[in-house]
Amino acid sequence: MIETFKIIEAIYYTLKKIEIADTMKLLKLVYLADKYHLVRYGRTITKDDYYAMEYGPVGSTVKDVLNFNSISLSTAEYKYASHLLNKIDEVTFKVNESAKDAELEMLSETDKEAIDFVVDKFGKESQWELSEYTHKYPEWYKHESLFKNKLTKRERIGTEELLSLLENDPLAMPEAHVNISRDILLGRHD
Repeated sequence: MIETFKIIEAIYYTLKKIEIADTMKLLKLVYLADKYHLVRYGRTITKDDYYAMEYGPVGSTVKDVLNFNSISLSTAEYKYASHLLNKIDEVTFKVNESAKDAELEMLSETDKEAIDFVVDKFGKESQWELSEYTHKYPEWYKHESLFKNKLTKRERIGTEELLSLLENDPLAMPEAHVNISRDILLGRHD
């Protein structure tokens, strides 16, 4: 089950680290944090549904939160997002000043670890650099021709596909560890 309140807190926590960011950059950083956490611990932070889109993988609920989509978000979720996130313009965000010291009840220590790691490794990258980087992952790359030929706007990415890694990937873990994470994800590990 997708955890929208947790997604809102993950975006907020990310923004506290980088101060200001546009929609695409936040989409990519949360995606990379989900990959990091999945590879290490056998679950994503957000439990979001991912789609390959023209500019890379996108968490659908992360996108809804960043769009303040009142149709997709419950009234409580919308209020919580409005309380924590300040949408400066159509695509730019920062932490809401009134929520600077908000207590985050949904994020675990490993969730924060994943976001910290991703912000440290990728936080200075531009939205376009992050988009280009995420295009290297097989879960996006295998759909590239569909986007080039304008055959679709999005293709579903299964959570297990997020376990893919690149050569010299900062998110990498030994293959045996990734296999344990896969087993945890699929419910095959004690």
